[in-house]
Amino acid sequence: MPKGKKAALVAAMELFSETGFDGTSTVQVAEKAGISQATIFKYFHTKQDLLLAIVKPVMQHLFPAYRDDFFHGISACETLPEMVSFIVTDRYHFIKGNEEAVKILATEMLTNAEMRQLFGKLVVTNNFNFLGELMNNFRRTGQLRDDIDAAGMIRILAGQLMVYVVQANFAPDIVKGEEEDLQIITEQVVRTISK
Repeated sequence: MPKGKKAALVAAMELFSETGFDGTSTVQVAEKAGISQATIFKYFHTKQDLLLAIVKPVMQHLFPAYRDDFFHGISACETLPEMVSFIVTDRYHFIKGNEEAVKILATEMLTNAEMRQLFGKLVVTNNFNFLGELMNNFRRTGQLRDDIDAAGMIRILAGQLMVYVVQANFAPDIVKGEEEDLQIITEQVVRTISK
């Protein structure tokens, strides 16, 4: 990747996560990156294109990319608690490793229709139904409540993880420790979705 393009992406990611997409100008991105505004527009025709260059890879890694490894890990789990533990730990480490981009994605999903459409397309693609496959794995344990559907499962798992990330960042005094807290989250999810 050209040096100017990489600098723009890094600077934009930091600024978008701190002050939001709408609160950041391309002038600020250029200043932080140590490049000209013309360099930004050389690689990204609009500020929206710059945003998409940051969040698209994160979205793709949330669902389709690495899905074989993800589902290989899930298929190795025999019980519902093992499966939940794997997912909670795997997705938490993904979020932590991509914290700035995930923060931007979460913020923009609330206000940006194009972002919501892109996210929706990635959840169910023509060649792979991520959520359907995930639910099939949960159901094969025989331990999943019958009234839990894919949308409910995502709300339960994502809700727990996102609230924990917010707590860890903004109220660190109430978290115990990463390993212990992930175990607590796993137990809470298992109690919620088990027969």
